[in-house]
Amino acid sequence: MDEGLVAIVTAGVGLVGALGGAAMGGLAAVRGARMGAETTARATIEQARTQERAQHDHWLRDERKRAAVLMLEVYDRFTIAASNVTRMFDLEIEASPDVWSAHSASMNEIRGAYFPLRLLGPARVHQAARELWQLIEQYHEGIQEWADGIMTATDETRAEWRAREEQQRYTLGRAHSELIDAVSESLQGNDAAPRPN
Repeated sequence: MDEGLVAIVTAGVGLVGALGGAAMGGLAAVRGARMGAETTARATIEQARTQERAQHDHWLRDERKRAAVLMLEVYDRFTIAASNVTRMFDLEIEASPDVWSAHSASMNEIRGAYFPLRLLGPARVHQAARELWQLIEQYHEGIQEWADGIMTATDETRAEWRAREEQQRYTLGRAHSELIDAVSESLQGNDAAPRPN
């Protein structure tokens, strides 16, 4: 075989090998780029999800705090208004429709503040809020009974009302403390997932 022909064939084989190697290298580069892009996309999606969870957790914590603060503020107004009603019943302060109106308004505020707190949870806050709510409603029923019968009540009946009111006030105080403890624990991040109802 002619040396020139051998050189051409060798060059041709080398060129084919080079082209084949370049094609394989190009395919490997494309595949590597695609895998790198997929890895980057997965990492970006996971980072977005992590950031979304963190933002949601921050939002939920802020909403829980707002709801708890509102409940505690209206509870304070309720206790003052309820105390004024019982003081009015005991003739310690002058009878006035404004006293009863303030008590009724505080009950409406309590009802409005209770439901967001109950909905936002978590479970321990939900339970503590529910217990406080029920005790407030029982206390209100006792005040209403007192108001309905005040004109015809005997001294014995009035003494029973006072004793019951004092016991309920004590129980309310304990439930209020439980709610504060539950909210504090929740805001420190030591809580379970919120309950839907």
